[in-house]
Amino acid sequence: MTATIILEAEHRLIETVVKALGAAAAAMEKGQHADVTLLTAAVEFLRVYADKLHHGKEEALFFPMLVERGVPPQGCPIGGLKHEHEKARALVQALVECMSAYGQDKARPEEALLQALHDLVDFYQNHIWKEDAMVFPMADKVLTAADQQELS
Repeated sequence: MTATIILEAEHRLIETVVKALGAAAAAMEKGQHADVTLLTAAVEFLRVYADKLHHGKEEALFFPMLVERGVPPQGCPIGGLKHEHEKARALVQALVECMSAYGQDKARPEEALLQALHDLVDFYQNHIWKEDAMVFPMADKVLTAADQQELS
């Protein structure tokens, strides 16, 4: 199994949680209360699995290997993806802050929480699409079989 296949498989797990966040937003839009337990678990998953494990592997191993094979470290795609990883961290933090406000019944917390959920869902759908459709196929062309084995 190649490194890119492993990273794609991780995307499928991340998408499962992102879909659950989308469903939580849809339920709220129908007048239901936010499922804070689900949101709390999703935040933990996004912080640990999506960020520390998945993005961590990309930043510490995958991107440096691409740079070794001639992909520029700045700009597109590596610089842009690193920036997106930072954005993901900020979006998760924004969700945490909105969850806190929601729990304290502050003014209009539902709107802020819904916006945070939509922002995260939109972000991850686009980010995953970029990597699956553009970055991983490019990586499969520039990485050697030995590179893929080392990364795996």
